[in-house]
Amino acid sequence: MPRHPSIHPSIHPSIHAYPHERVRVIDSPVNIKQGGGRNRALAEARGEYVMFVDADDALRSDAVAVCLETARRENADMVIFDYARFSSAPANIGEEICQLGKDASGLRGEDLRRRILDRSTPVWSAMYRKELITDNGLFFPEKVFYEDNAVALAMQLSAKTPVKINEALYLYRFDNLSVTRSTNNYHFFGRLASAVTLMDHLKRLGLYERYRKKLDFIFINQYFTHSIFGCIYRFDRVPMLRHNYIRKTISRHLPDYRSNPYFKAQPLRMKLKIFTHVRFPRLIKLMSNVSRRLHRAGS
Repeated sequence: MPRHPSIHPSIHPSIHAYPHERVRVIDSPVNIKQGGGRNRALAEARGEYVMFVDADDALRSDAVAVCLETARRENADMVIFDYARFSSAPANIGEEICQLGKDASGLRGEDLRRRILDRSTPVWSAMYRKELITDNGLFFPEKVFYEDNAVALAMQLSAKTPVKINEALYLYRFDNLSVTRSTNNYHFFGRLASAVTLMDHLKRLGLYERYRKKLDFIFINQYFTHSIFGCIYRFDRVPMLRHNYIRKTISRHLPDYRSNPYFKAQPLRMKLKIFTHVRFPRLIKLMSNVSRRLHRAGS
């Protein structure tokens, strides 16, 4: 269990109060963020499989046992599971999320990999054979935000014997204030470097050419569309330097993105929304502010 100075103060005393021979605390003198902590844990891990848990989330008490039993029965190098949302405490469990669909439990091999492409899942939604990560060089970027985005899909597409189970084993806290939800936070743009790193990994592993059109569309969404929207709706004033940088980068990496079949298949309304947000960000921001004020005045 990697630990750095910003870790929740209750964790370390709890481990000392309930010691276990299979639990080790790994101290870091500096905050290397999640990416560095996960890499350190991968280097120290002695078992065959690994799982990832964010600091404010939790696992169902039998999660490891269920995944291990499935992995051994199926000879799986990755076991994907569902998750449940909770607020304040894991006891307040709410909606269960099955991102890949219940029928995905019957899919194997290429069929399951293509479902993952259609409905990408977080890095923490699976148990992985450690060699799947280390042998493919899929370590997390360190001291950055959105480190998961740089490797998660490459890990999941690299799995040769993936399995999906219909059990919500991960408990995801949705009422915290993280970078992914905060406003006026320039760490939001860490997603850009992560998207480029992911594409580099996919090309290096020979996965990019196999799924090129779909991966290009994922890149368009993850890097371009969501980041352009974020410039407008996550900041009080549109950061135009970042907005222009995003436009230039998508033109450099995917100059013909408009001809992508998945992009072209989007509803006209969505394509118009993207066009207006790209070309007229300040106007869209002004209209959004006016609309919000009118809504407040009428409520």
